[in-house]
Amino acid sequence: MIVAANISALHVLEFSASIAPNTLAYEVSCQPTPDKPLNDCFPIVAEQVVARGGQQIFGWALWELPGVFIEAEFHSVWKSPEGDVVDLVPRLRPFTEIAFVPDASRRYENRQVDNIRKQLVNDNDVKRFLFLCKRRFAILNAGERALQHALILPKADMRELEANEKESMRLERRIYKRYAANF
Repeated sequence: MIVAANISALHVLEFSASIAPNTLAYEVSCQPTPDKPLNDCFPIVAEQVVARGGQQIFGWALWELPGVFIEAEFHSVWKSPEGDVVDLVPRLRPFTEIAFVPDASRRYENRQVDNIRKQLVNDNDVKRFLFLCKRRFAILNAGERALQHALILPKADMRELEANEKESMRLERRIYKRYAANF
């Protein structure tokens, strides 16, 4: 997955409008905070607001596999007292900027939020892969699990999750191989 590269592309504009009407995606500079957990935006930004002022903005980071599918990840960025908007989150793969769609209707409620995904190509492997992503989220966040960060799964759920991961990896390799020319 890469950052949604062209925020003015029709598919990005339509996708953004479907998740946060009347707002537009914009590029946000990435300035990861050292010594903070990977991908843990909500507490990182909240701590920054307390320490330096400004505002926590909730919304969606946009990622895509160009021409294949686009995905919105519930996310939070920091707006400094001077008005600069910055992504403070450390990631395994560093980025210089992300595409971000603010969503004033959302707040972080200490529970996981599934990504929103849209298929861009008519391909059964992509359709199945996106279904497996949704199913994985459902398994990991069923009931009270949505509030937990360390999980112990029942055996039946663990078996389904393992099968899901195995099939997802196989499909992901096949999709990347099929569409590698797009990115």
